[in-house]
Amino acid sequence: MATTTASFSLASSDIAPSPVSVSTTTALYKAGLSTGLDQTTGMSRRILKTTETGKTLLISPALYGTQILKGVTLASGDATVELASDDPTLAELGVQAGDEIQGTGITNGTTVLSVTDDDTFEMSANATAAVVTGDGSIAVYTAATASKSHKIYICNSSTSDEDYIEVSIAQEVIGRLYAGDWAFFPWTARGIDSEIFVMAPTHTTPAVIDYMVVVDAS
Repeated sequence: MATTTASFSLASSDIAPSPVSVSTTTALYKAGLSTGLDQTTGMSRRILKTTETGKTLLISPALYGTQILKGVTLASGDATVELASDDPTLAELGVQAGDEIQGTGITNGTTVLSVTDDDTFEMSANATAAVVTGDGSIAVYTAATASKSHKIYICNSSTSDEDYIEVSIAQEVIGRLYAGDWAFFPWTARGIDSEIFVMAPTHTTPAVIDYMVVVDAS
């Protein structure tokens, strides 16, 4: 089976207070296993125009973006949710029992109980008291992106050395990447609180961002 290997090298003969030389290679493994990670989202590119200086969503564990609800019917043990559109269908999106659900008024830990139609599914029992009947919005997150061994790669592929991108997870800024800089770090995907954003507040040329998720789908 295919695996993924990460290599890192850092060398400098004049860095203070002394020279440094580090080189290491390691296989990336699935959570709690000796089996290597064998899936990626593929390398993607996002280009921010000079007019785009606000916070921009780059990576999300959502199966799809926020969807508009047609309605919610409360029952004694669960809630039936109908989306406003069946294009694409829930099956095409990969929604299945056990996936996490998030939205306004939905309690933490709510999941998909079952998929009943192209645009309809039932939520788990602890959703009954929290969901308000009527229109609203909702997002479903795949269970495969839970607390596992995902890895994130982000590179600022811009050429202007004065411009930078700021990387944040939810509301927490984790650092800046200047032209040519890259970051590689572990990622625990726990719904909306783990979404990764970028911002290029002062860039004078379009910001070019390359990124990839090495996925633990075990």
